[in-house]
Amino acid sequence: MQDKIIEIIVYILNEVKESKKLNDIDFSFLVNRGYSDTEINTAFAWIYSKLDQGEKIFKEENKNVKSKRFLHNAEKSILSTEASGYLIMLRELNLLSDADEELILERIMFSGMQKVDLKVMKNFIASLIFDFENKSDILERLVIQNNDTIH
Repeated sequence: MQDKIIEIIVYILNEVKESKKLNDIDFSFLVNRGYSDTEINTAFAWIYSKLDQGEKIFKEENKNVKSKRFLHNAEKSILSTEASGYLIMLRELNLLSDADEELILERIMFSGMQKVDLKVMKNFIASLIFDFENKSDILERLVIQNNDTIH
């Protein structure tokens, strides 16, 4: 379910980056694509929780750095085209920082996996964005069951 929530967050933030207000975003598009109300509500809850805690959703771009990271041949051999493209897209949206991108690639390389497809990449990204590893209190995690509703 977390990978679907990431997809919704990416959709919402992409729309916001294109100067749309949350009220102007067409959410029927998400419903028509098969996302549940719970998944959409959870994505909004994550966005609002970040804003409520004063955290920045978009990572700051380092204006002094004019370079882009290229994948090493070893990384290219493990990542599918879709997985690497998704990682690049999230970096370009500033949903991930340079350090986040490095951390995800490092985790993938040390995982011992032979191939990482888009679904697996979304799981790695979800674990970083939702910060599952660093949450000691289960109540701090953003996990909603299929029958939960956020109002």
